[in-house]
Amino acid sequence: MSGIGNLVSAGRHHLTDEEVGAFLGRARRLGHDPVRLLAGEVTETLTRVPTMEQARQLSNAAAAERRARQAVFFHPAIAIRSRIGQGVHDRCEACVFADGTVEDADRVWLARHFPFPARLLSVLCRRVAAGEVWDLTVAGRVLGVDERDDVLNVVNVGELVIEPGGRVIVQGNLLILGCQLLRHPAPAPEAGDYQLGVLATPHSVDRRSGPLRGRPGAPGTDGCPGQATRPAGVPTMIGFALNEPPGDRMNGTGGSGGSRGGDGEPGRTGGATKTAEITVGRLAGPLTLVAAGGCGGNGGAGGDGGTGGDGGDPAAGFRTTAGPVCPGSPGQGGRGGDAGNGGRGGNGGISSNVFVTLPARMAGQLRVLTYPALGGAGGAGGRPGRGGKGGRNPGDPAVPAADAAADAAAGAPGNPGRDGVRRPAPEVFVNGRPFAGRTTSP
Repeated sequence: MSGIGNLVSAGRHHLTDEEVGAFLGRARRLGHDPVRLLAGEVTETLTRVPTMEQARQLSNAAAAERRARQAVFFHPAIAIRSRIGQGVHDRCEACVFADGTVEDADRVWLARHFPFPARLLSVLCRRVAAGEVWDLTVAGRVLGVDERDDVLNVVNVGELVIEPGGRVIVQGNLLILGCQLLRHPAPAPEAGDYQLGVLATPHSVDRRSGPLRGRPGAPGTDGCPGQATRPAGVPTMIGFALNEPPGDRMNGTGGSGGSRGGDGEPGRTGGATKTAEITVGRLAGPLTLVAAGGCGGNGGAGGDGGTGGDGGDPAAGFRTTAGPVCPGSPGQGGRGGDAGNGGRGGNGGISSNVFVTLPARMAGQLRVLTYPALGGAGGAGGRPGRGGKGGRNPGDPAVPAADAAADAAAGAPGNPGRDGVRRPAPEVFVNGRPFAGRTTSP
C-alpha cells in the first residue's frame, strides 16, 4: 500500500500507556491484531459494512459530542439540498457522525449503497517527512465501486508525526481519523501552509464523463472560392467565333460562406468534499487544517468561424467575329462563418461538514483555513471568420473595365460562456461548535 513507509519503531514512540491502550482498543474494534501492530506492522482491511448502525459504531464521537454536532449539522448550506438525492446522504451521515435518525423512506433509497464499502487502517506510529504527502484517499475501484460512490475511510493512528513541510490529506472519502497523539514539531504555523487537508475528490462526480475542463469547439470550415469560365468557341483570323452567346459564363461565381465554429463544451461540476471526523487525543505543536471545496472546470472556448471563399475573377474581354465581348462581372466573396459560443463554466462542487475533536485546552493551537468551491470560468467566444474577397477584373485595356466586387462581411463573434456557480466552503466545527477563528478565502 502506498505511503505506509517511514514507520517509527514501537520502542521510540511518545505515547503514554493510556494512549497505547486506547489505540489498541480501537484496533480490536476494527478487527486488527494488537500484537502485530505493536511489532510495527500496518494493518489494512477492505470490507463492506452491512448496516448503518454498524457504520455509526465506527465513529469516535461520544454521546455528548454527537448531540452537539447534530445541533449544527444542517446549517443553511446543507439544509438547502434536503430535497435532492444528496439530502438523503446528508441525513445518513448525520446518523453516522452525529445524532441523527433516518426515516424508512430514506432507508429504502439508501439500501442500494449497503453493504457500504469501507477501508479500515491501523498503524501504531506514522511519521510524515518534510515534503511528503500521506494521501489517505481510497479510490472506489479498490473496493469495486464507481468513482462517484462514497467510500468510508477509517484510520486509527497511535502517534502521528508531521514534520514541517509534510502533509496528510484525504480527497473525497468519508473520513474517520482517530489519532492518540499528533505532533507537529514546528515553532509556529507557516502562513499559507497546512498539515491536514480535507479536500475534494480529484474528479468531478457529475453524470458526465471526460476531463474537468470543457473541450474547445471545432473550427468552422472555410468556404470554397468562386471561379469563372470562358464561352466555348473557335479562334479565327478576325476574332473568336463563339459557339453560343457568352451569357453568364463571363462572370466570376461567388465564393461560398465559411461554416459556423462549434460551441465549446461546458466545464464539469467540481469534485465533492465529503464529511470528515478528525479526533486528536493530544496535540503537540501547532496544527493547520485546510478544508476546501472542489472548483468547477472552465468552459471550452468556442470554435472560430470559417473564412468565406473569395469571389471568382471574371473572364477577360476579347474580340469575336461578331464584335467585342466585355469582361464579366466579378463574383461576390462568401460571408465569413459565425464563431461558436464559449462553454459554460462548471459549478463548484458541494461540500459537507468537517468535525474536529481535541482537548479544549489545545484548541488554541489549531488554525483553520477554508476555501469555497469556485465556479469555472466561462469559455471565450470564438473569433468570427473573415469574409471572402470580392473578385477582381483582370483590367484588359482593350475593353471597358468592370468594377471589382466588394469584400464580404465577416461572421458574428461567439458569445463567451457564463461562469459557473460558486458554492460555499466546508463548515468546520471544533468540539461541536463552529470554529470562530477560521479564515475563509474569498
